[in-house]
Amino acid sequence: MDRKYIENWLNTLKDAWLNKDSNKAALLFTNTNFYQETPFLLPYTKYEEITKEWENIDNQDIKKLEFKILAIEDKTVIVNWIFQRDVTEFDGIYEIKFNDNNECVYFKSWEMEK
Repeated sequence: MDRKYIENWLNTLKDAWLNKDSNKAALLFTNTNFYQETPFLLPYTKYEEITKEWENIDNQDIKKLEFKILAIEDKTVIVNWIFQRDVTEFDGIYEIKFNDNNECVYFKSWEMEK
């Protein structure tokens, strides 16, 4: 897994999110069998569940969205993210795992309000 691939993957996610294209965002998770927005919720294990979750971006008033790659080890990536909507700002970490075909198979997020 190289940094350029991860940057492109994250830029695709960011572009879809900022443009409120929930279908484009969800397509990044077609092969994901573990997707958890926060450790306090049960993970999604089906693509349909993930797709439904991404529909939430359609109504978000996004002020800021940033990603920073913190670590890449083999097929696992750790990303710091910052997301601000309305007056609420969140700071968090993504753990993303890819398979040998560079498809996201695992996605876990931790967040806290700034």
